[in-house]
Amino acid sequence: MAATEPCRRILADFLVYLGVELQVSPHTVAAYRADLSRFLLGHGELPPRAAIDRHLAALLGSHAPASIARAAAAIRGFYRFAHAEGLCSEDVATGLLGPKLEQKLPKALTRANVQRLLELPAEGELGVRDQALLHVMYATGCRVSEVTGLRTGSVIAEHRLLRALGKGNKERLVPIADAALQWLQRYQQQVRPVLRARASKDPGDVLFLSRTGRPLDRVRVFQVVRAACARAGLAFACSPHALRHSFATHLVAGGADLRSVQEMLGHASLQTTQIYTHVDHERLQAVHRRLHPRG
Repeated sequence: MAATEPCRRILADFLVYLGVELQVSPHTVAAYRADLSRFLLGHGELPPRAAIDRHLAALLGSHAPASIARAAAAIRGFYRFAHAEGLCSEDVATGLLGPKLEQKLPKALTRANVQRLLELPAEGELGVRDQALLHVMYATGCRVSEVTGLRTGSVIAEHRLLRALGKGNKERLVPIADAALQWLQRYQQQVRPVLRARASKDPGDVLFLSRTGRPLDRVRVFQVVRAACARAGLAFACSPHALRHSFATHLVAGGADLRSVQEMLGHASLQTTQIYTHVDHERLQAVHRRLHPRG
């Protein structure tokens, strides 16, 4: 019996994250897929810490220490990814292994670097699509899976909102800036009809389409972000996940309350959103200097 939803979806996203964003070798990705598929066998929800411990203990009699260490590393990275994405309220695999696989959250872009990225000239029809894509990701903080799942009806222009379908098919409405709306409208009016006309199979109402009219997949979204960062001369935070973190970081730095940020990110738990409280040291120091009697 294979892993069931939502574990299967989370595993698929994690493997793409490893291979495309972290540039982990195909051999390692394949090994992690095997390790995690074995661990998640028959589970519909993320197994608790006790299940992790039982699974690793069961491997002791039949696997080499190096294989067990790799399995533990795969599980640790998997849960860390799920927690960072807001798919679980607690990273129950913390402390399972040393720091080998530990991945820090992507660095957030500065506002100036975001401006450089979003002001790139749109070169051709795909350039318009890519700018619309970049604007949407930064303006709404949507996950890659949410962006690729957008429909033409997801944009509620009159209310400046975007309807995103998150994990567990949970729908939320996220405010979207006027600049992002303008790029979306330009894309929908001038470019999407051209791309759709090239499709050999009707893509339906999927919003973002590829050069050949097929629904844009998450790997291509990673490539679009990375190419745009290269054009803008940015050497880090070159991923959709980093744009999501930049969105949240800049909101918190601007004084947004965590509950509001939690709703916009689609986090199930406020604890997950609290990771952004540590990224705004400069603002906190400025507040302390201004307001504390001995600041």
